Amino acid sequence: MKKFINDPATVVDEALAGMALAHPELRVDKESRVIFRAGQPTEKVALISGGGSGHEPLHGGFVGPGMLDAAVAGEVFTSPTPDQVYAAIKGSNGGKGTLLIIKNYTGDVLNFQMAAELAHAEGIEVEYVVVNDDVAVEDSSFTAGRRGVGLTVLLEKIVGAAAEEGQTLSSVKELANKVIAQGRSMGVALTSVTLPAVGKPSFDLPETDIEMGVGIHGEPGRRRTPMMNAHEIASELVEAITADLDFTDSPAIVMVNGMGATPLIELYLMYNEVEQLLAQRGVKVVRNLVGNYITSIDMAGCSLTVLKADEEILRLWDAPVATPGLTRGGGVVSQQPVSHVAEPAQAKVTANETVVHAHRQREETGNGITLAMVRQWMERAAKKLEENKEYLSELDAAIGDADHGANIARGMSVAVDKLAAADPDSFGDIGKTAGMALVSSVGGASGPLYGTFFLRFGQEIGDVDEIDVATLAAAFRAGVDGVRSRGKAEAGEKTMLDVLIPVANTLEAYTDAQLSDALSAARQAAFTGRDQTVDMVAQKGRASYLGERSRGHMDPGAASAALLVDALGFVVLGE
Repeated sequence: MKKFINDPATVVDEALAGMALAHPELRVDKESRVIFRAGQPTEKVALISGGGSGHEPLHGGFVGPGMLDAAVAGEVFTSPTPDQVYAAIKGSNGGKGTLLIIKNYTGDVLNFQMAAELAHAEGIEVEYVVVNDDVAVEDSSFTAGRRGVGLTVLLEKIVGAAAEEGQTLSSVKELANKVIAQGRSMGVALTSVTLPAVGKPSFDLPETDIEMGVGIHGEPGRRRTPMMNAHEIASELVEAITADLDFTDSPAIVMVNGMGATPLIELYLMYNEVEQLLAQRGVKVVRNLVGNYITSIDMAGCSLTVLKADEEILRLWDAPVATPGLTRGGGVVSQQPVSHVAEPAQAKVTANETVVHAHRQREETGNGITLAMVRQWMERAAKKLEENKEYLSELDAAIGDADHGANIARGMSVAVDKLAAADPDSFGDIGKTAGMALVSSVGGASGPLYGTFFLRFGQEIGDVDEIDVATLAAAFRAGVDGVRSRGKAEAGEKTMLDVLIPVANTLEAYTDAQLSDALSAARQAAFTGRDQTVDMVAQKGRASYLGERSRGHMDPGAASAALLVDALGFVVLGE
């Protein structure tokens, strides 16, 4: 892999530091990884978007007059955490309310919604919209539904202009929903994408093939097909979009967007094909964008977005804008640059690498799990996840975006550090500390889901000296119910619940047994549940876009959940 990087772990921080230096009209909060407009928040509806890094200029490149007030940067291809989004809400609040613009990915939706709940508790008025414009996903009955892709750029420009001219939160949200209803997108990949932390293509795409309907994280699309010429590719994109929504006899805004490694000469060639094909279908293109606006690191390919416009949308589209990624029109006064530049962001503190190996030191514990053993469980889990992070990421690369291993390993290491610093003296406090650490550091869907599990797990145990089998069973059930509610998933849908639910069921069946027998059975249930996901078809999250193609691959969330259960067995049983 040849890339301009120093360390894969610090790519995002160092890129944000460079952005702050290059654009003094922006202010970068290094700790929360939030890009703000410089200066104090203005008295207007604040617009915030964000997501995983690697899609530049989306979203940070669209912060400025006429578009966003703040953008939140997650790890590469991983949604930001709730506390990051909450920091953006607090830092851009001008007193007129906030609209969150969320791309329809499970992790983004979960984390932004949790941040909105935190803000509501502080009395800040927050609304959100979910962009779901990708027609490549033919069956949108799953929780994830249609992905949010290119329309996000057009939406941020149009509602940004509305907020700039002083429209209310309710009117800005109504306008955003109108844009979402009237826009459609679809992409195509000529090559795979290489994540810095992985160092190799995240999916296998032979030189002779292309992926029609690819997602912006490299998720598979409608079909893999032999390479076609530009006219044939454009025809398929246009046909898919116009078949999904009637654009006939309506003015349209069209964007031909590069995925990061496609030269402009090819993008303009594609635009030539697209406009002619749309004209043949009675679609009148009145505005356009051609270039790299929502990329996928180094993927070669493009996406097409078509938005049905009216007088209001066109007026707002033509309004002035001044951002690093999109600038045009007159009369925009840029924010005054700050008087200092951001210091280069430093790598985040790594987790404590010294993990306590628990053995059978249970002379005084009887048939229960002590507070010290739960702490040892967290440490052992962090060690096992670190040892297996590459394997977990390889599993995720097959059906997702290849980041699960690094994310969950980092999150558990942070949890261990937080536990060491806080030294909690109750099971509830351990669960809360570990859960909030995961929510705040993992990102994606895994952060809020695993965080919810540990929060509910600790809350259920209550004030006891040791955890017996019945209490452990109740705690697992509470954690499972929290994950089911948060993720809106059930067993059999190829998720971590295919491990956690069987474990909870097994523990409940062993409430009258010895702890060692119960945990041995639970361990076996975890491994069995993990292995059974291989033959399942994914119905939740990014893997659901593969449909039948997800069969034959182990779910990475189920694999990491099994490692957590195995770590508990190791601590208690000493094996």
